[in-house]
Amino acid sequence: MTRTGNSFLELLKIDVEENPVIAVVGGGGKTSLIFQLTRELVEKGKKVIITTTTHMAYDPERPFAGNVDPDGIQRLLDRYGYVIAAERQGEAEKVSALPLKEMEALTGLCDVLLIEADGARQHPLKVPEDWEPVIPPFADLVVSVVGLDCLGKPIRETAHRMERTAEFLKKSMDAPVTPEDVVKIASSICGLFKDVEDRVYRVYLNKADTLPEKEPAEIILKELLEKNTVAAYGSLKEASEP
Repeated sequence: MTRTGNSFLELLKIDVEENPVIAVVGGGGKTSLIFQLTRELVEKGKKVIITTTTHMAYDPERPFAGNVDPDGIQRLLDRYGYVIAAERQGEAEKVSALPLKEMEALTGLCDVLLIEADGARQHPLKVPEDWEPVIPPFADLVVSVVGLDCLGKPIRETAHRMERTAEFLKKSMDAPVTPEDVVKIASSICGLFKDVEDRVYRVYLNKADTLPEKEPAEIILKELLEKNTVAAYGSLKEASEP
């Protein structure tokens, strides 16, 4: 499925009534996807809390709660419809994970909890290390993100954990990334399906606007569908533009 007027919730077949705790993993674009989902959910009247099990950039222009104070969070939710809840040390440019019990307590304060659960340092592709991703046990649904701008480019230029990615694909780090590589990474328990277990799983292929033709994206979608994986492609950049 491409993004042709559908909301991202519809595009990825996300039912927040059934799956209100969503973890986002994979390559660059996770934060953008989280804020896109937040916009759609707030427009529907949902109260949304955003948090992380790793790190996120701190944005002083967004509502932020540095501790799990239910009254303070409720005031921010009433005013903005959403809030970012995480730990921040002093004037740090990054926020980090709350203790797990405090994070789980957030689920009782909102309709939907969106969790950035992985890091990629803006690279479009990654194969996780042993300790990654950091999906909390109470997550209901996992969305993995892959940037389609990785296609045709060397692994060493496009992959976070490039050595691990090359080893997983059994290729040299100078080999170009193919649609088949993306399918393998997105669907493998050693790739982006790692630690998903029995949770609902979705794949979002970002930066489709960088492709001269959409055929590679269609190939990836078709092969993921054959593996019973719901996936969609589009552009978060285009979605954020007026």
